[in-house]
Amino acid sequence: MTLGTGVGGALVLGGSLFGGPHGAAGEIGHVPGFGDTPCTCGQRGHLETVAGARGMADRYAARTGRRLGTHQIADAARAGDPDAQAVFTTAGWGVARAVLLTAGILDVTTVVIGGGVARSWDLLAPAVAAALAAEPPVSGATIRVEQSALGPDAVALGAAAQVRRLVVRGAVEAGLSAL
Repeated sequence: MTLGTGVGGALVLGGSLFGGPHGAAGEIGHVPGFGDTPCTCGQRGHLETVAGARGMADRYAARTGRRLGTHQIADAARAGDPDAQAVFTTAGWGVARAVLLTAGILDVTTVVIGGGVARSWDLLAPAVAAALAAEPPVSGATIRVEQSALGPDAVALGAAAQVRRLVVRGAVEAGLSAL
């Protein structure tokens, strides 16, 4: 899952990226069930409205009347601002709910969180852990949620690796030496 301006996702099954028949597998940012706040897509209550940078900035502005960027909200939360802390608690809760939905449907036990908002993992992780502990998956399996070691570059590096894999496969199929 990537937490940036919005919320994106990818689903890796059996070591391969799974896009689904319409290419939308992993589009976790636009699943409903997270309140009734309007989403940028025109619908309401998507995960992006609580865990994406734009949604977090909107929530902070609604609480305080001040518009700050997510990094500034994180600084304010670390400095003890209860409104900023509440924004991160809600975002962490949303991430955990999305993880639990995914685990319930696919029996996923490992989730990696990347993107710019994930730089504030210290603020998100406690809420994620508390929500997972309060309502563990029905399988009883432990769900591991980790911050990406690649940080905000995870999406670009994953896309580049996918393209490289496809190019190499095409070259091999064409009888050319691997790149």
